[in-house]
Amino acid sequence: MHCQRRIGNMRRSSSRQRKGGTDDHSEQSKIFELGGTAASKNLYERYKDSDAGDDASSSYDGAPSSSSKGRKDAGPLVLRARRMWHAVWHNRRNRHLLLGLLTLLALTIEISRRRTAAGSPAKKKKRPSFMRKRWNPCPDTMYAWERHDHEPRYGDVCRAKGREKQKFQCPDGCKATGGEAPFCVNVDAGEETKKTNGEAGGPCRVRNPAAPAEYRCDYGGVCIHAVGTPREQFRGDGRFHTSDCDNTCGDGRKGDLTGWVHIAKMCTSDMDCSLSGVCNDDGKCDCDPWAEGVDCSYLKFTPVDRSRLGYLHEKHSSWGGSVVRGKAGGYRMYVSENACEDGGARCGWKDRETMTRSRISLATSSNVDGPYERSEGGSDIEGRNPSVHVSPKTGDWHLYSEPGPKGGSSQRMISKDEGASWEHPTTVSPRKNPGPLLKEDGSTVLFYAAEGLDLPPPTCSNHGISMTQCPTDVDEQCKSPSDDNPVFGHAGDDPHVFRDHRGNHHMLFNALPYRCQPKFEGGGHAWSEDGGATWSTPRVGAFDSTVKFTDGTEMRCERRERPQMIVGEDGRPVAMVSAVSGCPEGLGGLEMNDSGRFYK
Repeated sequence: MHCQRRIGNMRRSSSRQRKGGTDDHSEQSKIFELGGTAASKNLYERYKDSDAGDDASSSYDGAPSSSSKGRKDAGPLVLRARRMWHAVWHNRRNRHLLLGLLTLLALTIEISRRRTAAGSPAKKKKRPSFMRKRWNPCPDTMYAWERHDHEPRYGDVCRAKGREKQKFQCPDGCKATGGEAPFCVNVDAGEETKKTNGEAGGPCRVRNPAAPAEYRCDYGGVCIHAVGTPREQFRGDGRFHTSDCDNTCGDGRKGDLTGWVHIAKMCTSDMDCSLSGVCNDDGKCDCDPWAEGVDCSYLKFTPVDRSRLGYLHEKHSSWGGSVVRGKAGGYRMYVSENACEDGGARCGWKDRETMTRSRISLATSSNVDGPYERSEGGSDIEGRNPSVHVSPKTGDWHLYSEPGPKGGSSQRMISKDEGASWEHPTTVSPRKNPGPLLKEDGSTVLFYAAEGLDLPPPTCSNHGISMTQCPTDVDEQCKSPSDDNPVFGHAGDDPHVFRDHRGNHHMLFNALPYRCQPKFEGGGHAWSEDGGATWSTPRVGAFDSTVKFTDGTEMRCERRERPQMIVGEDGRPVAMVSAVSGCPEGLGGLEMNDSGRFYK
């Protein structure tokens, strides 16, 4: 009966269409297009021979399949939905797919029900990032917390948002200083209610109470930041919340971190004395005048005269220098200088990437500690990061540097008349920041700064120091190693190697490069007894950023980098040249630049 009713409907439909002027061929074409099956001339025979009619009915999308009066009166939307249902359900492939989806949905619901019945906690939905409330120590929500970690001159402040950024408030637990640096200082509110991280009266340091530990002890008893951005550079976990690591890192000067002091109780060789002294018969280290500490690994500085504070030009900014003594006496310093605009004041180094010109200038002095005066009539050399050395074989002066304002490689210039004239620069290595060691046979060991090294954790940077060999022929380039293997496992930059009066070699370097913080104790010292082929574990904190004066005062800068030792004629160290930045108002009574980070 079912097939007969459907056939009747089809006949009536065909009759109506013929009355409307359509022939059988056009109807068959329409059925072929909608149903997706081959058109048949005898539709009656097709439905008559079908047992169930399921597959055959899927090829027709014309009249309704029921003669119920209520269904005949259904609206167009209902009819369309009913036709879609028939198209899906009466197709075997679609029907199996639908049943599979329903089964999967039922299983998902059942698993969720069982988990709820077993008491497993439901996952808490994360709030959208724009709805999360950030911790803010500022009294007014229109101000944002501005951190000045490790800047001795400035405290944390709350900076106004929007266009009025010159306005500021002090965070909770701090008070204002009346518009003078450090602008906000800590208030002693007691240990139970203390909201700051620092001594009372010191620069304001605010710490998020929910933040994880951020500091750890480094080599030599130095407390440094253990976490930071980018994560691929900071490899380690913090253990302390304060920048002094709760004073638990120890003091290498007292032997707290020197192995032989605790194990053997006495030194056995000069290597135990960092090759900066000798091991006496009593098992103690007798340090050279320029070294100190139980193992002589720390540099010993005498106070400096404010009137002889190295080199400080009134118009041009500088960043470190290299000093060589002439045969006739006097000292010549080759300075890495940022050429500021003519007639202006020092412009600092905050715009290194956009500065128009970086050059190496000459400054001279009759005293090793200065003051050094800029040689205005001397010819400036385009480049930066100079390192000048006297060849032990020929007596010529070799000046290594990075070319151009951005560097990126190493070049060498040779002078046969003690700097009166220089040969055309020659590129010797694609590596940057050169620290050459000139040997008696005319060859050179080139130490340089490498990036992206796989240093052993924990570390705060992937910048390290590597080395390569250079031939005796000055016209040939140094070997370009395929892998930049570090000379030791600690981060480093700005290598400088010198030979002492015993024939031993020492390396001074920046042990806390790039993003390592704080940089107060970033001075590194390593030593070698085989001509620089292998090196000791470095002493981190061998020198810090504090400068002591002969009048009994001192100043602490944010960083001290690019160390280079001046060695006397007898091979003994005389003085160290370095670059300092972030110093208080004390060098000539001049302010720092607007960023508060780089001293001009």
